[in-house]
Amino acid sequence: MSADPQAATVARAQARAEAARQRLSQSASTLQARLDPRVVARDAMDNLQDSSERALRTGIRSARAHPERVVWGVTVALAWLARRRIAAAFASKRRLKAETDAQLARSIPGDWPQSAERKSK
Repeated sequence: MSADPQAATVARAQARAEAARQRLSQSASTLQARLDPRVVARDAMDNLQDSSERALRTGIRSARAHPERVVWGVTVALAWLARRRIAAAFASKRRLKAETDAQLARSIPGDWPQSAERKSK
């Protein structure tokens, strides 16, 4: 009688070991399939597409709810992009005003330009 329980225990252990081997083999093949570079790239693209669609929908919803913020944002962005041209326009106006003041000072009889200005001519 004692041989039968041991044989049954060994058979159950062998069955459990075989089931564990099959699960491990399935897990390994599943991991290989999931880690295939094409599958990883496709999953990444799908996730990126889903995320960008959600972000776009959220942005549109927010812009419709707060159009004044959109106007201010676009204004600030355009001003930042055109900052050099804006600065050049202000600088040329300042330069033009300085030249006009100097010309006016020279045109008034008896009102001579500063000595440094006279030496540079």
